[in-house]
Amino acid sequence: MSEPSPASWIAPFAHALDRHDQPDGVAALLAAIGSVVHFHLALSVIHRRTSRPAYVFDTFSGPRAKRAIELFTAGTYLLNPVYNAYLGGLKPGIYLMRDLAPDNYFDSDLYRNLDIRRHEDEELGYRTHGWPEGMEELIIAIDLPGDELAEISLSRIRSEGGFDEASIASLQQVQPLIAAIFRRLWAHLSRGEARSQGRPIDHLFTDFGRGLLSPREREVALLILKGHSSESIGYHLGISTATVKTHRQKLYTKLNLSTQQELFSTFLKSLNL
Repeated sequence: MSEPSPASWIAPFAHALDRHDQPDGVAALLAAIGSVVHFHLALSVIHRRTSRPAYVFDTFSGPRAKRAIELFTAGTYLLNPVYNAYLGGLKPGIYLMRDLAPDNYFDSDLYRNLDIRRHEDEELGYRTHGWPEGMEELIIAIDLPGDELAEISLSRIRSEGGFDEASIASLQQVQPLIAAIFRRLWAHLSRGEARSQGRPIDHLFTDFGRGLLSPREREVALLILKGHSSESIGYHLGISTATVKTHRQKLYTKLNLSTQQELFSTFLKSLNL
């Protein structure tokens, strides 16, 4: 697929800039992005370090897909690769979702517990219940004031080629322009938004197991929840795989658990979803 010429997208982006504070501002931005790369679905949230993500827009249809978005913003975002990459210092840019995920993320029991169905013909081997089938996901990451990060997630049917290198290269060229328009759009949309006043979301992780687990055992538990294998946990914490397994056994015993799936279930219940 050849890259679009500037002549084909300058006008749509200029229009999106003009309409950023109008009711059709989101539609104008999506049309501009669509002039550069074809996609079927879009979703956008704002990631924050001290509260739940803010919903911006989506083009999903059907009550099951809408419910999945609600659950994501309510708590399961804590286990999302983009959110965790943001906490780790993700830079603005264009990313394929599969490149952001930990090594064991899509093989864990997490997805069975989050009502996610495994499908061998899916790009990542799974599909969230109620979400469209056979999609590849691409992320446009945009830095915002206050150390926030905007995520525009684009989904494209994989059988139609997914996002090829030319599509990614085209988006990389216009990413600064997308970011500039989005910042203006979000500044307009967020004026009437009631910011979350709840406790910082960090407590949802750091409080899990507090009083029962040692600090190291909590670190291991949270990395398991985020989808890391024992080898990856050892690498991140600077300990051996055997030591990781010892910590895993101890934390299971202290929490009266037998399996990784029970660990996921216990954590999700603590989110009160």
